[in-house]
Amino acid sequence: MEESRSEGHAPRTGGRRGARHSPRTWMQRTQVPEVPSSTELDESAEEPLLGRRGGEDGGRRARRRWCLGVGAGGARSALASDATECYAPLTDMPSSDPNIGPHFRYEVNEMMRVVYEGNGVRKIARYREKKLVRSGWLSRRIWHTTYLASGYCWVQILLLWLAAGLVAVVVYSILFSVNDKTVESLQTGLRISDTLRTLAAFILGFYLEKTINIWWTLRHDTLQQLMNIVDNMCLRMAIYFPGNSYDDRHARETIMRYGILSLALLFKDAREVDVWSKEEAERAGALNMKDLLEERLLTKREARLLENVPAKSQMCWVWISSLFTKWCLDGRLPDPVGNQNMFLEYSEQARNAISTILAQLNMQFPLSYSHLIVFFSKLYMIILSVEAGVTFGSSLHHTNYADVISKCFILTIAPILYQGLLEIKEHISNPFRDDITDYSFKMFHARLRNECTAFFKCAMDPPYTSLEDPEPAVLPPQFIERQVNTAMYDFDAR
Repeated sequence: MEESRSEGHAPRTGGRRGARHSPRTWMQRTQVPEVPSSTELDESAEEPLLGRRGGEDGGRRARRRWCLGVGAGGARSALASDATECYAPLTDMPSSDPNIGPHFRYEVNEMMRVVYEGNGVRKIARYREKKLVRSGWLSRRIWHTTYLASGYCWVQILLLWLAAGLVAVVVYSILFSVNDKTVESLQTGLRISDTLRTLAAFILGFYLEKTINIWWTLRHDTLQQLMNIVDNMCLRMAIYFPGNSYDDRHARETIMRYGILSLALLFKDAREVDVWSKEEAERAGALNMKDLLEERLLTKREARLLENVPAKSQMCWVWISSLFTKWCLDGRLPDPVGNQNMFLEYSEQARNAISTILAQLNMQFPLSYSHLIVFFSKLYMIILSVEAGVTFGSSLHHTNYADVISKCFILTIAPILYQGLLEIKEHISNPFRDDITDYSFKMFHARLRNECTAFFKCAMDPPYTSLEDPEPAVLPPQFIERQVNTAMYDFDAR
């Protein structure tokens, strides 16, 4: 048995009886497959870069995720009724081929599924909402992915408490010689934050709601439309080129590769929106295409063609349109005129979706509007600090424990809520970055590739085939027939 497994493999459940691991140990033991460097990759675009027919079923079954817990007696059994089973869909599984992406480490635990994309980047693929709303909200795994794990959150609260302490000292020194009635009237009359809280909550809620609507539309309309087009094109390719010959494999895999490549380049184009220096752009992976070369999504010649080209993600659809035009002229497709129009429409719709996504990312709220909301939110927190300081300082003369406890609670909770909402708005304004809650390209890559390769396999061996007639149905290819108007040419000119 091999000592190391590729990213896509999980340990067999019925194997070594003496082995005992925690539910996540197998995830930690998996190793990233050695990917050839970009200099070792084949420069030719003629070789099929994605997918192989042989050996895929066994590898896919081995990648099914089984996380078995340790029983009371310490023995692990795949058939034990009390075993803890952690599961992830086959569609989400990484590639088992070390030479073909996507490669990533997939951790499945009782709370969430996490994709480790490499270079310290991890993304939440899905969390367990039922567990979250009950006891999971106390989980350390959850807290580490939220705003509560931010150092700025607690630094800001500390500064507000320091400001409140400073105000308390000043108030105490001023009220040292006044009577109790003056102190009591000061405590009951200081309620500025109540009015400001209502105003800040209203404008901040509307601000965040609009951003969430944009984020939801971005994922479920435009981005999903792009991925649907890739799936639809690959479905057609599976029907038009169902054979196992080199030409058929190259045709369908090239279209799948270009479709996934456009999505990969969209992530890079989107990350360029929020970088402010070349160093930051390189760190975000917006300028480097080495990862696409290693994942076999891009050849070196194609990478050179994309150098210094803006909106690279849209250029892939020019390549797809041109390739289909060539196939129509070469007589490789049935109904070439109809297919030409259909695939041009696909390309236009995909380009429109990409352009809309980039437009949504580039379009911000007006600076004056954003500044007003941030200003009132910060002002509310500062006034809370001042009010708390006044309450603390005056309470040394006229004890009011209920008011002190209330101010302590609000001064701690309100900054977390308001600053947290501001941070959430900033994070979801561009979900193509490397925050843990952002979109995972590795996951999208895996889903598209697994779906499209499944189309290809099903088309190669449909249920109606038999030993006597093993070939799937294929429409005969045709050449384009064009009527030429001879009046357009002056044949007597020669």
